[in-house]
Amino acid sequence: YRPGSAPRTYTEFTELSAVSKVGSGSINPTNVELPNADLARYEGMLVRFVTPLTVNQNKYLGERGELTLSYGRRENPTNRHPAGSPEAALLAKENAANEIVLDDGIFSTPAVIPYLFEDGTVRAGDTVSGLTGVLDYGAIGGGGAAFKVQPTEEPRFSRDNPRSAPPQLPAGVKVASANVLNFFTTFTNGRDAWGRTGQGCTVGSTTTAGNCRGADNQAEFERQRNQIVASLKALDADVVGLMEIQNNGDVAVGYLVEQLNAAIGQPTYAVVPAPATTGTDAIRVAMIYKPAVLTLQGGALSDGDRVNNRPPMAATFKAGNGGRFSVVVNHFKSKGSCGGASGGDADPGNGQGCWDTARLNQAKRLTSYFLPQVVQASSDPDVLVIGDLNAYAFENPINHLTASGMVNQIERFVRPAGMPYSYVFDGTAGYLDHALATNSLSQQVAGAAEWHNNADEPETLDYNLGDTPSDPYREGAYRASDHDPVVVSLTLTAPTVDVTASVKIVRSGVSLNRATGKYSGTVSFTNTSGVALAGPLHLRLEGLTAGVTLDNKSGEQGGAPYLTLPGGGLAPGATVTVTTVFSNPAKAAVNYTAKLISGTY
Repeated sequence: YRPGSAPRTYTEFTELSAVSKVGSGSINPTNVELPNADLARYEGMLVRFVTPLTVNQNKYLGERGELTLSYGRRENPTNRHPAGSPEAALLAKENAANEIVLDDGIFSTPAVIPYLFEDGTVRAGDTVSGLTGVLDYGAIGGGGAAFKVQPTEEPRFSRDNPRSAPPQLPAGVKVASANVLNFFTTFTNGRDAWGRTGQGCTVGSTTTAGNCRGADNQAEFERQRNQIVASLKALDADVVGLMEIQNNGDVAVGYLVEQLNAAIGQPTYAVVPAPATTGTDAIRVAMIYKPAVLTLQGGALSDGDRVNNRPPMAATFKAGNGGRFSVVVNHFKSKGSCGGASGGDADPGNGQGCWDTARLNQAKRLTSYFLPQVVQASSDPDVLVIGDLNAYAFENPINHLTASGMVNQIERFVRPAGMPYSYVFDGTAGYLDHALATNSLSQQVAGAAEWHNNADEPETLDYNLGDTPSDPYREGAYRASDHDPVVVSLTLTAPTVDVTASVKIVRSGVSLNRATGKYSGTVSFTNTSGVALAGPLHLRLEGLTAGVTLDNKSGEQGGAPYLTLPGGGLAPGATVTVTTVFSNPAKAAVNYTAKLISGTY
């Protein structure tokens, strides 16, 4: 028969009155392999998969004893190709033919979770070899149906994707994006982290315990808190943008910082105070940072426009060398919860899910209004956009951001080494968690990476109690969320400094080259300060005579042309000379004030 949501019929015996054994002996398994678009021909047969298969999903391991397997890791099509493209459609078709669900033969929630390694997990990316069992077709976790193997021999697993330490990036200011999986200090049972009763969470104008998410009680909360604290401590980032934290002012994020500092053993982190608007949703974005490394410049900004159901939050920081940058934390609208979605927000069936138009409008608002506001407020073009954008790498919102000049740091640094992903859904991997930089800041990005401490882990390892008969939870940094953190390292450029007072300047007069019609002269700089002057060094010509043009300029800054000196820095007592070439059609006197500037324009 065919269940309503199934793409094909189930094969089953019904209304049996008796079963008779008509023979004896052994059956040799039939060899099969993936990808395979015709597994139906083997249904009900004993089969052996001749190539190692890779775990692609373990979400339903605790609930149903299932692991989704494929030949290699499967990438979400819109994580690699534009949504709606022929290439994305082809990859979706290939993925569909490359799947088998390893069941445990029980057909109910297992009393003991199967297939876990001695370290208490089986990760997406681990492999199983020589898988042998009976192939059937039936219901799977999450709804729907698929071909499944009921093993007749113990599956042989290999830890091909071991747990790793946080990524090691080139030295610099580290900025991280971390989803904290509905971290609420108010619980669904009406209590809170301080033991008070009768508490609630606010959504819009209503405050009830039913609005709360995350932990149901104190025991779950402590488990959740300890996993998140362990993860953030291990990340050791200088700035962390947080998603899915309770929207109760700075209460939840303040509590998290207190616990994180306690785990570290010193007051390392501080909260970026909430901006004026944090939205009306139960959750918000937030930011924490290390005051010993960075100085917060002014207050945080946010955009409470109605297109943003969770307003983005921005803060500007100054590093020890004087370099400045801004971070914008985002949490775009989810792909799910499709009730009310219509038009461009309805699921088009091309992998983008629901609310694509809403997310695209949020991306457009970001580039047209909020980023310009941040740049204007900070007087600095260096901006890093991070967060859960709920869109894979080549979906419309991300395509808009990159078309607007943002540089995708995950594609730049992670893709060349392998498939980038921060989330696993329906047996495919991709990244919803992003790091995009303005062009000026992108030149100062030394590296970017994802830490796969969450997405590859079984959901049953998280903080929740009572979901399965056995409790596989282990305290630590793994499965602290369902999203992986993203980390970016910035080698910030120091601001320019006027070092004119540190040198003796000697200018020659200018002379006319009658063959070219150009005027030229020399300017010499001798370091009289007794200390080395850091490069690059630039001669800036302030107040240059109107109508006179410096032909060999390196650029302009503040309306004044400048010429970069050769050799980088200047040692004590050393001298460097540059030649200036001018166009002077009016044959006016060439006048200017010479300034020596250290730093990068």
